[in-house]
Amino acid sequence: MNNAGINRDAMLHKLTEADWDTVIDINLKGTFLCMQQAAIRMRERGAGRIINIASASWLGNVGQTNYSASKAGVVGMTKTACRELAKKGVTVNAICPGFIDTDMTRGVPEKRLANHDQ
Repeated sequence: MNNAGINRDAMLHKLTEADWDTVIDINLKGTFLCMQQAAIRMRERGAGRIINIASASWLGNVGQTNYSASKAGVVGMTKTACRELAKKGVTVNAICPGFIDTDMTRGVPEKRLANHDQ
């Protein structure tokens, strides 16, 4: 299960390249690297389950350009891996939860939480 994730929220015009890179590296590249290693071993065994944690934000969310892009990438990567690995007995799925009370989301302004589904 790939469950690592961070956010560095900012409006698009204020988002720094460093914050973009950090979020993409951890949320998307980290998932890719873990999936790749798991896929190698699971293909050899002929069975396995890969579960990626994405986010409802993959659909886009104000102030989360980098986070939404990273989680959309996880969804796309999951769908592709599912198609590639199914014939080898490996299932690949993504879970896309909404806001959950965690250390990471406690810093999100209440106004943004109220407007998340809009």
